[in-house]
Parts: sequence; C-alpha cells; structure tokens
Amino acid sequence: MTTYRFMSQLLLLPLLAIPMLASAQYEDSTSMEVLAFDNTPARQCYQEASIAARIHYSSRKNIETCNNALNRTAMTIRDRAATLANRGIIYMSLQNYPEAIADYNKALQMKPELGELNVNIGNVYFMGKVYDKAVAEYTIALEKKTSRPYVAYFNRAMAYEGLNDLSKAAADFKTALEMIPDWAAAKTKLDELQKKM
Repeated sequence: MTTYRFMSQLLLLPLLAIPMLASAQYEDSTSMEVLAFDNTPARQCYQEASIAARIHYSSRKNIETCNNALNRTAMTIRDRAATLANRGIIYMSLQNYPEAIADYNKALQMKPELGELNVNIGNVYFMGKVYDKAVAEYTIALEKKTSRPYVAYFNRAMAYEGLNDLSKAAADFKTALEMIPDWAAAKTKLDELQKKM
C-alpha cells in the first residue's frame, strides 16, 4: 500500500472548538462535531484542520492559527482540548508525529472521555506502521463510545490488515459497513481483503 493511497483512506477526526457555545450538531464524515458560530481563531483552527484531514496538506502558518487560538482566546476545557486535537491533525499532515501525539495527549488529560482523540492517536501509530498500538487506541476509542464508531472500526480494520490478521480486519470492515451500508471505501477494502483471503 502506498502512502498516498493510505492517506486518502485513513479518517482523521477534527474537532471544532468555539468558546462559550455548548450545543453541537453533526456534519459530514470529515468532521467529528461542528458548532455553527462566527469566525473565531478556534473556528479557523478547526477549518484548517478539516482541510488538512481531507487533502493532507498544511503549513506552519496553520499551526500559528491554532497557536493564536490557544494563546489568545478564552476557552472552555472542552474547546481547548478540541483546539489541541485540531493542531495535532495539522502536525500529522506536516508529518511531525511527536508533536501530534503531544497535542492529543494534552487534550486527553483535559477530556479523557473523548474517544475521538484515541482514534487520532491510533492514526499516528498507523502512519508509523506501529499497528499493534494503533489497534489498541482504536479499541479504546470504541470502549469510550466514540461518536463515530464506524471510523474507529474502519481504521482498526486497516491496522489489523497491517498486522496480517485478515479475519479481524474483515470483521471490522463488515461492522463499519453495517453502520454505513453505502460506504464505498469500506466496500472496496472488504472486497480487496476477501480476495486476499
């Protein structure tokens, strides 16, 4: 599997942090939680992380946007954790994995119940081909009842495939498809896997 192909299939979970806004609504498959509000630095950080998650491109300027939000904006603990997670996604797109893990771990210290953070930590391990640790993080995310479990199942299936545990990979792809029956990427991956088996 080439890096380009992997990057187009792995799902990252940006989080939108908006100070002093409590309600959330769910959006498309590239974002975890979207809070509709104005153009605050935290929202700009989220938007840049969303782009980084979709096209796997960002720059140091995007990091500065998130730094600005973290350093100059009053935030709730939840919003600060989300902004750290978004900066972690940008670090991942820059292939600065130690900084990404550091941001995810800081966010987990603030909001340990957010399984989405474990999904993104799993993604860092997956990108480093440390598949056993990736599986462990995706499993923790599922145990925490992440808001989009199909993402954790899909990504864990790819990690199981990396470990050459094809039966567990197939089971996770099937579970993801049960949740999202028309998911083309999961169907394709399952078909490819079944041909291998």
